[in-house]
Amino acid sequence: MNGLVLTLTAKYYLANPKSFLSHLWILSETNQRNYSTTVHTIFFTGANQSVALAKAGANVYHAGKIGREAIWIREYMASLGVDVSHVAVSENEITGRAIIQLSTSTHDNAIVLVPGTNHTITPAYARAVLEDFGSGDWIVQQNEISSGGDIMRIAAEKGLSICFNPAPLTPSLHSTFPLHLVNILILNEGEARSLHSQHTSTTASPKAIARALLDLYPLMRGVVVTLGGEGLVALFRGPSGATMDFELPSEKVHVQDTTAAGDCFTGYLLGSLIRDVFPKTAAHTEDEAYFIAVHRALREANVAASLAVERHGAMESIPLASEVRERLERS
Repeated sequence: MNGLVLTLTAKYYLANPKSFLSHLWILSETNQRNYSTTVHTIFFTGANQSVALAKAGANVYHAGKIGREAIWIREYMASLGVDVSHVAVSENEITGRAIIQLSTSTHDNAIVLVPGTNHTITPAYARAVLEDFGSGDWIVQQNEISSGGDIMRIAAEKGLSICFNPAPLTPSLHSTFPLHLVNILILNEGEARSLHSQHTSTTASPKAIARALLDLYPLMRGVVVTLGGEGLVALFRGPSGATMDFELPSEKVHVQDTTAAGDCFTGYLLGSLIRDVFPKTAAHTEDEAYFIAVHRALREANVAASLAVERHGAMESIPLASEVRERLERS
């Protein structure tokens, strides 16, 4: 599979477990987390997605800024197959930080962000990085760095396709980001409801929200809404322009830690779409074959995320492609 992932940003994650193809470019943050007082583990939303994409078989580039204290993260990502040549080290700023609280009863988590180097990203910096990429490549972007909307516009001007995972979803997101340029939109249920409320005062089900967003933005090929323990709903547009909705239940597993579930899902989903789905569009495949491939991609991502939540940690919880295939064959 061709693929390139570039993640642009950086931050530390501090956790308290006792309390609550084409080229693919991921634009996001790099984060580090202390899972306990004695064990280092790593959590970066964008970097987790880079690692998930790499493990899914994509050719991944991660870009961003970190402080000198986080150089070991860059080295660790490189050992997992991510190209980190675009990760810059700031001499003046510390790596961004976040506090993760993990519930001992539900194993859900809550995250508080501190920007650090995440908010030193400029359009000029992104434009320089994007000189290496163009038509046929993908950018994966979140909402935890500065200049996000400008960077999305630059990527579109360069001809990159855009996958957007708008976390955290801020009240001004619809006016800050050019959502009409997004090709794949991946949200959790809370983010979907929040984004929908920025467009209308009416309430709707996750499936209806996916429909509304796909109808609103003609360039979108797919909208995916993850529902935690309830699975997911999605709506995709086929080669002819026809649409199909999907509903998948969650995999039944023993949940240990949900921290990286969404990032693992995003990485594996896009990796599978690039490998098996989007080439069918270029080959003028019939809608039926296209939608069958989309269903397989959703299933693969769902299984990958279920494996991740069975393990403690974040980046280190993301499964290998061989583990995902084995679980798929057994289920």
